[in-house]
Amino acid sequence: MTIDPSLIVGLCWVAFLVAWAILAAIHGRSGKRSSSAGAVGLRLLLVATVYLGIFYSDSLRPFGDFTDSAATAGVMLCIVGLQFAVWARVTLGRSWGMPMTLHENPELVTGGPYRYVRHPIYTGLSAMLIGTSLVFPLAAAPCLGLVAYSAFAARREERDMEQRFPDMYPQYKRHSKFLVPFLL
Repeated sequence: MTIDPSLIVGLCWVAFLVAWAILAAIHGRSGKRSSSAGAVGLRLLLVATVYLGIFYSDSLRPFGDFTDSAATAGVMLCIVGLQFAVWARVTLGRSWGMPMTLHENPELVTGGPYRYVRHPIYTGLSAMLIGTSLVFPLAAAPCLGLVAYSAFAARREERDMEQRFPDMYPQYKRHSKFLVPFLL
């Protein structure tokens, strides 16, 4: 009995949304959030990407004979990305906020996955998006756009963190990677 890769990827995204909702309920919301039209548009693009990828990609086989291998790699990336993102979210606890959230008493979190990368939620989401693209090729363009946005948002948050923690953040940057553990 084989399990359909599209089912696993879909369940990963459902698990991601459920985990985020539960953790938001447990820890509450903190900080002032600015919700621009661009941020709302990106969230809608994420939902549309996952929906289109799941429901309209079954007939495509762009990887030819390697389609099954690509799908297996995509499932593994999606699962690992989900675990990494949730680990990061749990580690942040009350310090978490939507991207670009301003907290009154910010804390620099450097434990858990933050030992390895400075933006592990973006890392996990990017892995999930790349994995989704390998299973649902139709979703590749919007997924890659969202991965690029994640890198842009992480750079923007870096500038913010450097201002908030001028003494600690430069040292933290020297001992951790930007997005990819042990590499980048």
